[in-house]
Amino acid sequence: MIEAYTKYKAYQAGKAVFKIPAPYTSQECAKCGHTHPDNRKSQDLFVCGDCGNTDNADHNASGVVKKRAINLILDTGTVLSDDGVLQLKSDSGRGGNRKTSRAKSSTRSTQRNVKKEELVA
Repeated sequence: MIEAYTKYKAYQAGKAVFKIPAPYTSQECAKCGHTHPDNRKSQDLFVCGDCGNTDNADHNASGVVKKRAINLILDTGTVLSDDGVLQLKSDSGRGGNRKTSRAKSSTRSTQRNVKKEELVA
């Protein structure tokens, strides 16, 4: 229910919602990306064993989530249009090699939704 409510409120505010995988965010360094259980010295202290970055553990984890969201946007080729709507870029991200089957299924889904709306109306 939290996810549905978050999406609802984001839609009302014209904002995007991304689902970011949470595993190891508390052990990964937001500065260098080094991941190790020893990076988490205590409940509230994060010290990177590689670069020496020291931060509040929650603040560091939020930075990791932010980096993952940015990478998700860059990897999928998603851009924010002038009116604030997320759209896929034509070259489809860093590699520019989006699978065509994915695009077709997206189109079919849109066509199905339009047909359902026509049937309801």
